[in-house]
Amino acid sequence: MYQRGDSNHWIAVLLMACSLLFMVGCGDDEDDEEDAEVAIEVPTAYTFDSRFIEGESSVAYSGQTVRNLLWQDLKIKTDSVGKSGAQALTANDFNALYDHKDASNMKTLTTAGGTPLVADAYSKISTGKNLKGKISADPVIGYGKPADALVQEWFQTIAENCKDSSKLGTAAAYTDENGVDLSQMINKVLVGAVHYYQSTGVYLNGILEQDNAKQYKDDPAKTYTAMEHKWDEAFGYFGAARDYLSYSDAQLAGKTPAEFSRDSNGDGKIDFKSEYNFGLSRNAGKRDKGASGTDLTKDIFQAFVTGRAIIAGEGDINQVAAQREIAAAGMEKVIAATVVHYINDTLADMSKLGTADENKKDLNKHWAEMKGFTVALQYSPFKKVTDGNLAELHGIMGKSPSYAKPGSAEYDQTVANYKRAKQVLQVACGFSAANVAKW
Repeated sequence: MYQRGDSNHWIAVLLMACSLLFMVGCGDDEDDEEDAEVAIEVPTAYTFDSRFIEGESSVAYSGQTVRNLLWQDLKIKTDSVGKSGAQALTANDFNALYDHKDASNMKTLTTAGGTPLVADAYSKISTGKNLKGKISADPVIGYGKPADALVQEWFQTIAENCKDSSKLGTAAAYTDENGVDLSQMINKVLVGAVHYYQSTGVYLNGILEQDNAKQYKDDPAKTYTAMEHKWDEAFGYFGAARDYLSYSDAQLAGKTPAEFSRDSNGDGKIDFKSEYNFGLSRNAGKRDKGASGTDLTKDIFQAFVTGRAIIAGEGDINQVAAQREIAAAGMEKVIAATVVHYINDTLADMSKLGTADENKKDLNKHWAEMKGFTVALQYSPFKKVTDGNLAELHGIMGKSPSYAKPGSAEYDQTVANYKRAKQVLQVACGFSAANVAKW
């Protein structure tokens, strides 16, 4: 079985990609002449030239890059109160990232492992960007209120915990009274209610109605059409580097920026807009690494690149629609598989309760990741995991981890319920039993 990144595999991929063409029909004319065929070449990386300004790229999603950074930096910030020597933080400190303002002149907390950055200030990458302005207003299933309201409540709880010197500098600083790891909840709910929602529910959902003939907003300085730009923005929320498939699953699943970022253009710097893998794109690599017979990374990236190539070549809108379905389905599978992964982790943690290996900190963390990613699943209009499925899953998981010890009736029932949750996701997403067992 090959591993992406192996040289022989990449020779094969490049040869295949170079020959990959889409034959698309042009519109019928008044004389009913036979449709002409247009060959559309699909590149191996997410790179597309402008049809309006020679020598310029038509790819642009800098706003999504900033939101990926703000989301990642917010996790760094909420985690920080649980570390040794932590400083107490307030809800305003968290909102400085969540509801970011350019006037703050803030720099990212994210590094590239010592490699210099093309830009390290949010406003130097894109202006006027935050997370709050892009969050879904839909009530969260199982909570009955929008994600924004939940996030604000969780910010406030962490801020209150910071006032207690016995909690500050420990996991208790970001854990509520019921054992919920709020740092994880904030991070996972936001990746759904902002990134996944915007990619699928806003940009991919509305892509077919976008203009693809003239420069965006009739601006002669724009290098792209509305359809090209909106597709790029959907891709930007996925968070992948432009040469995503040159990374192995192990690299995407890595712990250090040296693994999941790369100076691809050789300028000695990392450009967050093109040379760094964020969030969902890394989760895809993690799930592929832990499975057999899946290639979610390739499925999603190939759909985004193919769809963009069809748009750039002014091809068949039905083929664009087909590629958006593949991309959306792939992202849903990544999130659902990640829920399964954390159900498995939660079950493993529960099996140790009451023993010398008991670790409630890990249980709290894994439960919150399971729960937060389950919330994230609700935000795609293309989803296979239905709202009814989600209501059942949230009913199973409840609103806090169970500390019932092995041998008790409550423990046995909780384990049975979590196994049922895995079955729901397996059926909805078509996962194999083997992958569900080992994720």
